[in-house]
Amino acid sequence: MRNQEFFVVEMIGVKRFFYADLAVWLAFPCVVFAIWCADCDLLIGDSWTAFRVQCVLNAIAAVLGIAMLTLRYRETGRTFWNRAALGLSAAGIALLLLSWNFLCLLLDEGQEYHSFSSPDGSHTVVVMERVSLIAGEVTLYERINPFLIQFKGSMTTDDGYRPVCAGDFSLFWEEDSVRLIAGDGMGGEATVSVGLGGE
Repeated sequence: MRNQEFFVVEMIGVKRFFYADLAVWLAFPCVVFAIWCADCDLLIGDSWTAFRVQCVLNAIAAVLGIAMLTLRYRETGRTFWNRAALGLSAAGIALLLLSWNFLCLLLDEGQEYHSFSSPDGSHTVVVMERVSLIAGEVTLYERINPFLIQFKGSMTTDDGYRPVCAGDFSLFWEEDSVRLIAGDGMGGEATVSVGLGGE
């Protein structure tokens, strides 16, 4: 009797976590899409992009989903067909979410973020370097809170060249603006000048 009561409590606890994670898992892409529509992006620190957060949510959903299936299997009996259904369902969940994670990591590949604060500490900009098969890209964002960055401007570099990582760049701060000068990987320089704080 005690084992049955413990099982019920365990099942309820896992269900609560699963449904809470499912709600966040379903809502998160909608939130990210709304952020992108506002010409912003999600970035926590210098590494946690929307795609990486989605990967974590996918992993948690997979673990909780398989735990739910396992508890359901214990509740319904350990017949061959139950084992087969559990195995197929667990494999399907794992395959779906691993495929999604692979896509997220593929979209997030080749990006590096660097944060810089103004001398008076009133503004912070984030420089993103991305390498593609055709050309490199340097994008300048302004951090508007610990979670969001807002697009300000961009420049193109030679394929595979990361001027910030190479130290081939300069930032010039003014009151509410900043100018980024970076090498383009071909012996020249590119410049992006932007206003900050809603400018």
